[in-house]
Order: sequence, then structure tokens, then C-alpha cells
Amino acid sequence: MSYEARQKRAHTMVSDLGLPRPLTAELLHRHMESVRGKKIVVQSATPRMLESGLCGLWIAVAGESFERIHHAPTTSPVHRQQFLNHEFGHMILDHEKELIPAERIALLAPLIPIDAIAYALSRSQFTDEQEALAEAIGDRLALIMLQDAPEAVQGTPTGFGRVL
Repeated sequence: MSYEARQKRAHTMVSDLGLPRPLTAELLHRHMESVRGKKIVVQSATPRMLESGLCGLWIAVAGESFERIHHAPTTSPVHRQQFLNHEFGHMILDHEKELIPAERIALLAPLIPIDAIAYALSRSQFTDEQEALAEAIGDRLALIMLQDAPEAVQGTPTGFGRVL
């Protein structure tokens, strides 16, 4: 898929979500929980996950009332949100059929029983179409949050018109 086609598809898919506005990170998280019908727990990736090269991982376990997103640790709230937006992109695309082998997840998250892993998606490369489209959706979510931020709505504070 071309870059332009990918951007258009991401824009359409995000528009179809009916996101609350103005969109914030918290509202997006709650909306995605509503879309998924489950709580979404966000945690920093474990050292074992990081050693394997993962920077983001979405895991759902059969029979649990929540899903997990693990992300690489970062001190930047913007970077952390982009990791989450990317995983939300996979959820929006409903990539449940693209599996990481359960044995690999069991190595990364040994407390999850191997036979209970329903699906998991990992972000470890940026070259295939699935990853590129999830990233385009994540970028679109970020742009909406940026446009809806109070600073954007109020305009850049310049001091113009202030009585000194």
C-alpha cells in the first residue's frame, strides 16, 4: 500500500471510531476499553521483553477481563503515548489473527499460562504493512490529541493585547 493510501485508510478508520472530543490520552484509553469491551492495563516492559527487542506488546489472555499493553520505558510522556497509540492501532485494525507464537510470549511473560494466551502482537519491526498501518493510526491519534490540546484551542500565548 502506498504512503498516501495508508494515511487515508488510517484517517478513515480513526474517524469511524467516534472518538470523544477534545481527545486526551485518558479519554482515548477509556474509549479503547469501551471498543474492546475490557479494561486495558498499561505497564512498562519487563527486562526480558526489552532484551528480546520489543518496544511495545499487546497481550490478551483467554478468560481474563482485561488486556495488557507493555511498552518500553521512557521518560517522555509523548513517546510513551505513541507506544500506546501504536498498540491501539493494532486493536483498531483488529489484528487478533496475527499471532506471536505462544511459546515466545511464555518466555517473555512466564506468569501467563501458555495455553491461555489468546493473542499477542508485538512491535519489534517497522517494515511490514501491518506495522506501518498501525503506526499510521497511532500518528493520526497523536495528531488529534495535539490539535485538541488546550494550547492549540486557545492559540499560542504571545502577550498580544495584554495590558502592561
